[in-house]
Amino acid sequence: MVDVAFFAVASVLYLGATGLYHAAWVGRARRWRQFATWLLVAAVAVHGVGMAVRWLLAGRPPLADAFESFSFYGWMLAVGYLVLERRTRQPGLGALVVPIALVAILVASFFPKGIRPLLPVLQSPWLGVHVTVSFLAYVTFTLAFASAAGFLWVEGILKGHRPLRWRRNLPSLLSLEALGQRLALVGLILMTGSLVTGALWARVAWGVPWVWQPQQIGALVTWAVYAGYLGAWYGLGWRGRRAAWLLVAGFVAVLSTFVGADLVLPGSLHSFLWQ
Repeated sequence: MVDVAFFAVASVLYLGATGLYHAAWVGRARRWRQFATWLLVAAVAVHGVGMAVRWLLAGRPPLADAFESFSFYGWMLAVGYLVLERRTRQPGLGALVVPIALVAILVASFFPKGIRPLLPVLQSPWLGVHVTVSFLAYVTFTLAFASAAGFLWVEGILKGHRPLRWRRNLPSLLSLEALGQRLALVGLILMTGSLVTGALWARVAWGVPWVWQPQQIGALVTWAVYAGYLGAWYGLGWRGRRAAWLLVAGFVAVLSTFVGADLVLPGSLHSFLWQ
């Protein structure tokens, strides 16, 4: 299929961008960072065309199964990172974010790629709204995790006996910490929107807004973790490693919600993604 061919080309470009971002991080070479960004832009463009083609072929948004979900998450994460890189001028985070996008793309490649008819429960205008808001929240939380991981990494370099070349042109700890906090706040707002739109869709589809299904519970736990992080930030003055590790815990909750809840716990109404 044509859309799968675009996906395959984009996968190679994501792999190349990942390698270049890591080369730029280790070598601190501005030229490598520029090449990495250009290659990532190319990957996003090719991937986006592939998803648009799939949308036209299927006659619906490409959000209905595991292949499409992981592919969409990887694409949105790459787009989100490019926006973040342009706004913050911190391309070093690409060495942390782009590999996550690549992993999502690789995971997607293991699932069936054929276009299937949309299940009755998904034949709703809420599909595009709820899923898009949810993935925007996941992407924002992933970027917050990358900021926290970058904070912990830079702190380790500064405190450890690393070679001088590892210490050059490092982002400041304060900038990484502030970036993580802002992203967590935006992500929490988006996650609230995800819970609300999910409840509205559930009311239409199943007659009740909340049925305590695994992914609903996971989403609520994720919301609570980030709400707790912001409460600790503003109310308790938590900064530094404690705040960073809370963002790491939040990302674990995101992964559990996105993947683990429906696979580990039985009876999920979201299990159609894995069929």
